[in-house]
Amino acid sequence: MIMMVSIMCLPVFAQDETVIEIQNVKGPYVTNGFWDNWFVSAGGGVQIYFGDDDSHGSIGKRMAPALDISVGKWITPAVGVRLQYSGLQAKGWSYGMLPYSEGNIDKEGFYKEKFNTMNIHGDFLWNISNAIGGERVDRFWNFVPYAGFGLARSEGNGTSKKELAANLGLLHNLRLSDAFDISIDMRTMFVNQRFVHSQGDNGVNVLATVTAGLTYKFNTRGFQRASDLVVVEDNTRYVQEIAALEAMLEKADQKRSVLEMQLKNVKKELNDANSVEMPVPLMPNLAIFFEIGKADLTEKSVINLGYMADMIKQFPGKNFVIFASADKETGTPEFNMKLSQKRGEAVYKVLVDKYGIDPAQLKIDAVGSSQQKFEGAQLNRVVVIEDKE
Repeated sequence: MIMMVSIMCLPVFAQDETVIEIQNVKGPYVTNGFWDNWFVSAGGGVQIYFGDDDSHGSIGKRMAPALDISVGKWITPAVGVRLQYSGLQAKGWSYGMLPYSEGNIDKEGFYKEKFNTMNIHGDFLWNISNAIGGERVDRFWNFVPYAGFGLARSEGNGTSKKELAANLGLLHNLRLSDAFDISIDMRTMFVNQRFVHSQGDNGVNVLATVTAGLTYKFNTRGFQRASDLVVVEDNTRYVQEIAALEAMLEKADQKRSVLEMQLKNVKKELNDANSVEMPVPLMPNLAIFFEIGKADLTEKSVINLGYMADMIKQFPGKNFVIFASADKETGTPEFNMKLSQKRGEAVYKVLVDKYGIDPAQLKIDAVGSSQQKFEGAQLNRVVVIEDKE
């Protein structure tokens, strides 16, 4: 299967290489920092175990699920390293009853086998596409053979086995975007036949795996060619130019400070010349009268408050007192205090909510019936807006 897919990829790779020769310039490249050019991958697929007696059954019945999880880094556009977990399950046949055997299937003494597999291995990656054609971030197909070593483990029926394993594989990265690739990983793991508790002459068994998944590439994702760097052999001229510019900047700062001081003095002279005291305008007070025992504003009173609001807005720095009272001839002192507070709040609410007066300019002074500004009970049912100053 690996050979067939590789042969099918050759025309595509050759066509891609032709484009690279036109558009790309090869290395050498500058090696990026430690945290640059990292990637993670995950994929799923199938795997087939090739042991001493597995040929007794068809390949279709020996297919088992496989899972890959990888993390790696590209050191250059062509050279990378990767740590991968791979495995899941394997199926096969054994001659005679072995630890992973499940049941006799024929009179010849063959048994079905089924066990879990795990292979944690480090791989050396070689991106042939970048090695031959130079790095190209928009290349659709990258052809990456690899080799590695690791520790393999099998488990089943309450027993397990660990063996060193070698890995050879072919990775196809199909570009989806700057950050994502589709990864097709075709791999063979070589391990001693003791991996499945097989008895014999210490022969080598093979686990062939094909998975497909996604790869995410972390920033930074590309490399800079060394030829793109500007190398200055003699930078004396640039140092002198920088020093001259810094001197000019210092002189400009000094001149600016002098001009700022002159401007400040001129403004002070103008302020002193124009500092003639102006009389503070006085505003007439406004009286709003209420019916006995009530704090409701009439339509006429609301209109008068509108005129008062227009005048208050002309003096944003002035403060005003809303003097609110009730007549002493009706009601108790407690009732009159609450009534005067309601009258003051009614006027305050119209000035602030309806006419947009700044609340900081207003203060309510509710006195109940303790103070009588005018003679007669009717005239003291009143709110007077007074200029505090």
